[in-house]
Amino acid sequence: MNVEDLWRLYAFSRVNDTLLLRFQSGTADGADWPGPLISQAEYVAFAEALGLTIVQTSSFSPFYHEIVEVEYAEDRRRPVSILNYSWPCLMLGDMLFSRAGVRVRGGSDIIRKDAAESSTMYWAYRRKNRPCQDLSHGWGSNSQWCTAFRRDYRVGRKLHHNVDGKRELGVLGPTNEDDDGLTREERVELLTNRCFIFTTKPHDDLWPYDDRLQIEG
Repeated sequence: MNVEDLWRLYAFSRVNDTLLLRFQSGTADGADWPGPLISQAEYVAFAEALGLTIVQTSSFSPFYHEIVEVEYAEDRRRPVSILNYSWPCLMLGDMLFSRAGVRVRGGSDIIRKDAAESSTMYWAYRRKNRPCQDLSHGWGSNSQWCTAFRRDYRVGRKLHHNVDGKRELGVLGPTNEDDDGLTREERVELLTNRCFIFTTKPHDDLWPYDDRLQIEG
């Protein structure tokens, strides 16, 4: 895929971010506009007409799911599970296009509500419920459209996160903090979730864009 294709996919993702505002609440984007008048059924029909596939899984995976809201389980060690969907996951063949928004339940030793709901969402231009950052922020109205789309793939049992990243997280040391003050485990958390869901370190000025990782799905 050449760089111009990645620019076009990024532009399409910006359209998608705008459509998703209808299914969110909050004022983190600084606007009162509730989003375009579109229903879930219309959103799905629009996506399918463009060749995207709806994927809905029964178990939580940060590859497919963006956390919108957290409910704590009584068991502090209970793994994260899905309660309901706010919007669906979209795939373009084996490539992830847009993750589903989900409300989840999990133990407080596994997920932290404040981090999972409020930390900066990277590789996202706009959300009503939380701060966002992508590589187009800070550029002019023309230059921002030369932003490349993040590519994640499902190939067999392998999940490939941010395949265009320059740094493979699997070969980094497990405990040493890097220039961002993050350990390898925290970088993996940030890369796979695109935000923090447990870590409570500063989250608004990080650089996860060079990281990549391949894991079993």
